[in-house]
Amino acid sequence: MDRRYDLVLLLTLAATVLCDSNGKASVVRTAPNVRGWKGEDIRLPCDILEEPLTVYWDKESISDPEQTTPKAAYLDGHFKSLEERFDIDSNFSLVISELEVADEGRYYCHVVLKNAQISESSTTMTISFSGNRVNSGLIIGLSIGVPAALLILFLFVGKYLQNKHPDYLPRNEPSSLTKEQVQLCKEDLKACYRVSRRKVTVDPLNFLERVELDEIYTNLSMIDQNSKRKTPITYDDLLTNDMNEKCSKRLLIQGEGGVGKTTLCAKIAWDWCQGRMLQDLDMVILIPLRDVTDGKSIGEIAKDYLSDSNTAKASHIDKFISTNQSKVLIIFDGFDEFSGKLSDKNSTEVIRILGIEQYKSCKVLVTTRPWRTDELMMDKFLAEAYTFLSIEGFDEENLSAYIGKYFRIREKGHLAEGLISLMEENDVIRSNMAPFPIYCAMLCLMWNDYSEERRKEMQKLQTFSKIFGEMISFLKEHYASKVYENLQNQNIVEHLKEAGRAIQEISEIALEGLFHMKLSFPEEQFRECHDVMETCCRVGVLTIERDLITRERRQDVNISSLIASTVSFPHKLFQEYIAGVYIEYLFGNDLPKYDEVKNKLLSRPEEFRYVLYFTSASGNELGLDIINGLINCASDNFTSFHKERGKRDFCVDVAFECHTEEATRAVGERWHEYTLWSNSPEHTVSGVVFMVRCNQVVSDAA
Repeated sequence: MDRRYDLVLLLTLAATVLCDSNGKASVVRTAPNVRGWKGEDIRLPCDILEEPLTVYWDKESISDPEQTTPKAAYLDGHFKSLEERFDIDSNFSLVISELEVADEGRYYCHVVLKNAQISESSTTMTISFSGNRVNSGLIIGLSIGVPAALLILFLFVGKYLQNKHPDYLPRNEPSSLTKEQVQLCKEDLKACYRVSRRKVTVDPLNFLERVELDEIYTNLSMIDQNSKRKTPITYDDLLTNDMNEKCSKRLLIQGEGGVGKTTLCAKIAWDWCQGRMLQDLDMVILIPLRDVTDGKSIGEIAKDYLSDSNTAKASHIDKFISTNQSKVLIIFDGFDEFSGKLSDKNSTEVIRILGIEQYKSCKVLVTTRPWRTDELMMDKFLAEAYTFLSIEGFDEENLSAYIGKYFRIREKGHLAEGLISLMEENDVIRSNMAPFPIYCAMLCLMWNDYSEERRKEMQKLQTFSKIFGEMISFLKEHYASKVYENLQNQNIVEHLKEAGRAIQEISEIALEGLFHMKLSFPEEQFRECHDVMETCCRVGVLTIERDLITRERRQDVNISSLIASTVSFPHKLFQEYIAGVYIEYLFGNDLPKYDEVKNKLLSRPEEFRYVLYFTSASGNELGLDIINGLINCASDNFTSFHKERGKRDFCVDVAFECHTEEATRAVGERWHEYTLWSNSPEHTVSGVVFMVRCNQVVSDAA
C-alpha cells in the first residue's frame, strides 16, 4: 500500500510540473502537491496576489474528472463551509478536519477579482498512514525529467495499477441503476426536498422570509372537471390507492394564478420525503417547467437534484424510470410556463411524456393555468387518458384556518378575527380574492401593517387589479419608509417616485419575458439598468439569487464566471402587473408600438388574461380600448369549447377589472342579455352583477 501512495504522488506531481511549464502568470498560487495523514487536520494554502471578490474551493471526482464537488467559499464578504469537515480560513486556505482516505485527490482554488478577472490553481493531495515516507530524491529526479521520462512513468504506473489495483480502472458500467444506487437516489431526492420544500414564502413583502410548510399549509378545494360537480377530493385523498384506482395514471390539476398549485406540488414532495405518503415509490421527481431547458431528459433533470458524490448517471436514471414506471411519480409544475407545444414534431422528452408517447405507465401529475388545459382537452385521446381536477382555492372553513395560522405564526392571533369579519361582510373580496392564497396573504399582510383607517379603506378593494395595485403601493411605501421614518417628510415623496420609476424601467423586460415564457433572467440582462434592478429588489418586485457554479457546470455551458446571478419576479402575477405598466406607457407615448403589443395580446387573450386585467384597470381610455379590441377580435382566439360564450365571459371579466361604466356599456351593447350558468366562475358572476348595477345587461340564471 505504501508503494501505491508513493507512485500516485509521483504521477500527480509530474503531471502538475508539465502543466506549469506553460509559464503563464497567475494571481493565484497553490502548492502543487500536499501530503496529509489519515485522521489529522490539514491546510491547503491559496496565495492570492490581489484582493479577491470571491474564492471558491472544489474537488475533482476521481471517477469522472469533469465532475467537481464544492467544499468551501468566500462569497459576499462571508466565509462559508459547503460540506462538513471542510472550511475556508481568513487567508483563503482550505482547511480539512480529520482526514479520510476518500479526501485524496485534486482540489481547485478559483478566484474572481474585483475587475472580474478569473484565475484558478490546483493542489493534489495524497493521504498516508502513520510511518509512511516518500523518497524525496526520487521525486526531484522525476520532477525535472524530460517528457520521455514522464511517458515512461505514466506507462509504468498504469501497468502497476492494472496488476495490483484493478479497482482503479474503469469497469463496464451497468445500463441501469443497481439496487444500492436506487436507494441512494431515493435518499438524495428526499434530502433535496427536505431543503428546498420544507419552507414556503407567505409574505409578499419579504420573499426571503419563509415559514415551515407544515405550519401554514391549508387544504384547497377541488372540482372534478369530468363530472362538473364538486367532489370530496381533499389533499389526503389526492394520491392514495383508492384515488389511483378511480383516476388514470395522468392527473392534470388546473387553477388560476396564485391559487396554490406550486405549494400543492411542494406539499406532495415534502410529505413523500417525510414518509407520510407514496412510500411505495422509489422516486418522486418534482420539475418546475419554467426552469426546464429544451432537450433535457428526466434523468438529466433528476441528476441535478442528487448529491455530488452520487455516481448515478443520467442515462441510468432514464433507464430505471423506463423499466420501473410504477415506482416513479413525475410532477410537472407549470405547464402554462413551458414553451414547448404538444403539436411540435421535433418534440422534447417532456412533451412526449405529456402526450403519453413515453413512460405510458408512469404516474404523472401536471399543473397549469386553465388556458393551457384545452391543449390537452382538445385531443380526444389525451382527454380520455387524463383525469382533470380544478383547484378552487380556500373554502370558507379553510380560509378562516389559513388566516388564523398566518397571524399565529406572527404571534398576533387577535388580528385574525377582524380580517375574517371583513371578508364575511365584503362579498366581492370573499368570493373573488380570499380563495386565492396569494391574495389572501396580501390581505393578511396589509391588515397586519395598516392603521384602523387604512383597514377601512380595504373594504373598497373589489377587483384583482385594485388589490394588486394596493399591494404595489404598499411595497413602495415600505421601501420609502426604510429610509425615512417620518412619512410626511418631503423626501418620502421622492423615494416613492423613485420606486415608481424603477418599476417603469423594468416593465418592458417583464412584458418581453411573458411573450417568451421567461420568468427568470440572467443579471446581465439588466446591465444597462443595474441600479434600477437593485432598487426593484429593495422594493420587493424583483428577487436576485446568486449561486456558485461548479467547474463541471462552467464547462457544460462554456462560461468562465464562478457565480450565476438570476433575477426573478417573486410570482408571475407580479410580472404580469408590471408588464401592464409598460403597456400603459406605450398607450400614452408610442401608439404604433402599443397597437403591435395589443394585437399580440389579443391573439392569445386567455394566456395573457391577467396582463389584460391589470392593463384595462390603468385608465378609462386605455381600458375601453382593450375592451373594444376584445369585442372585435375573432372568437377563434379563445380556446374554450363554446368559443362565443368564452369570448363574452372574458369581456365581462375584463370590464369588471376596468370597473368603469364606459367599459360595461361597450360589453352591454354587444351582448344585451346574459345567462349565468351553475359553473360560471365567481369573478364572472361579480362582473355580471356589476354590469346589472350599471343597467347595461339583463341577467338570467340557467
